[in-house]
Parts: sequence; structure tokens; C-alpha cells
Amino acid sequence: MKIFNSIQEFNKVKDDLGKLSFIPTMGNLHRGHTSLVDIAKQFNNKIIASIYVNKLQFNDNNDYLRYPKTLDADIKLLEKHGCDYVLIPDDSILENIQTIKAPLKSQKLCGKNRPGHFDGVLTILNEFFRIIGPDIVVFGKKDYQQFILVRDFINDNNLNIKIIGGNTIRESSGLALSSRNNLLSDQEKVIAAKLYEALNDIESQKSNLDLNFVNSKKDYLESFGINIDYLISCDPESFQESYDIKNKDLLIAIAAYVGKVRLIDNLKLTKL
Repeated sequence: MKIFNSIQEFNKVKDDLGKLSFIPTMGNLHRGHTSLVDIAKQFNNKIIASIYVNKLQFNDNNDYLRYPKTLDADIKLLEKHGCDYVLIPDDSILENIQTIKAPLKSQKLCGKNRPGHFDGVLTILNEFFRIIGPDIVVFGKKDYQQFILVRDFINDNNLNIKIIGGNTIRESSGLALSSRNNLLSDQEKVIAAKLYEALNDIESQKSNLDLNFVNSKKDYLESFGINIDYLISCDPESFQESYDIKNKDLLIAIAAYVGKVRLIDNLKLTKL
């Protein structure tokens, strides 16, 4: 596996690398990330991952500073799973960067209480797309809103990139794998597993889907000391609140704080 520690180093050999499948990451990698490498292996391209903690997408500087960094372990994990290249740029990637404004639907769900978050995501991804020129990009669907916004950005700008989504990988408890899980105590991990439990309960009783039912699950989670940012049933494209499960598929999405750690998860509900 070849490691590029700067964009300049990457640019020297870029034209010789052929078609690339790209997996953008912020490091502190886990089985969720390696599952994306496994998806990328299904294609004939070489696989390139990036490791860069993008300060543009953090609206809380303390959150940015606390983000776990495990570079040596990340490199070993990517190599073990058959990644071909890793690009690890420094903050010079932000110099003269073109700022991208995310569309209005970015202000729903995670964007509602994290102003500018998806502007930062799309801004850095646009720069990586420009630098790497990937044929394919692979994203996890745990952050479903991000997946949709990136897909739309690629389509709206006629970028010649195929986007592929990977299903959420979970711990045995059901807790969605996340780099932030490392910040949870053992007891908090037990509590955090309640998020997926609540999503499953909604899914199993989707014929009862309405605002009161969703709010009852919110109350249940809050009884464990979980601070809910949002728990919503919505259209999976527009993120508009919806309970019309008889006529269309819906997304149940949640963001919540367990202790000081913000976690997200979602489940797709197929229409009745």
C-alpha cells in the first residue's frame, strides 16, 4: 500500500494510477470503514482512501479537537483490507478552496442544529474529487443525509463519478459503528444501544406510524438520560416530515447525545 503524505506527492503519480475507487474518511477507522473497502473491491479499480479530519464541518471547535486520531492503526487496517493507496493531506488542502453551499434540505435533520456542517462536507469532498478524480466513491449510509446530499451534488454538477452506498455496520448490541463510540463508557454503550432498539420498534409497528407514536419512542429514550436532537419520520429524499407509510417508503432518523457524545442512526421503512 502506497501512502501519500501530501497532495503534491500524489499529483506526481496521479496520471499513472488508472481508475480509482475513493473512500473518504476522517480516520479512527473501524469495521464500518473496512466494509466500504470490501465494497470497492467488487470493481476493477485501484482503491484509494483519504484520512483527513475536516475542520470545516465542525461547528463546535471542541468537538473537532476531541475527534479521535489513530493514524498508525488506521494505516494498518487499510493495508490489511487491501486498500492500494492512502492520501493523508495536511491543512494546506484548505488553501484557496472553493466553498460549496449545500442545498436547503441540508438544513433539516443533522443540519438543523449544526449550521454550515454540510457546506463543510461538500466543500472538502469537492476538493478531494478535484484532486483525485475518482471513477467511484463509496459512502456508508449510516449518515443517510450525507449520502443523499453527496449523490445529488455529483448529479447536479454532472461529475463523472458513480456513488455507491454501504449498509450500516453494527455492534452485536445493534449500536451503529462510529468513531465516536470510542468516547463512550461501557455503561453509555449499553444506553446507546437503545437508539437502534427504538428504531426497530418503530419499524416493527410501522402500521401505527404517526407523530404520537414517534414521540412516545422519544420519551422512552429520554427516560434513560438520552438527549434527543431529533427523532423523525421523513421522506428519504426531501427529509420532509412524513407518516405516509401506506404510499411510500420513509426514513426514520435519529441524532442524540449519550453523555457528551453525539450519535446518529437511521432505518428505512418500506411502504405498507
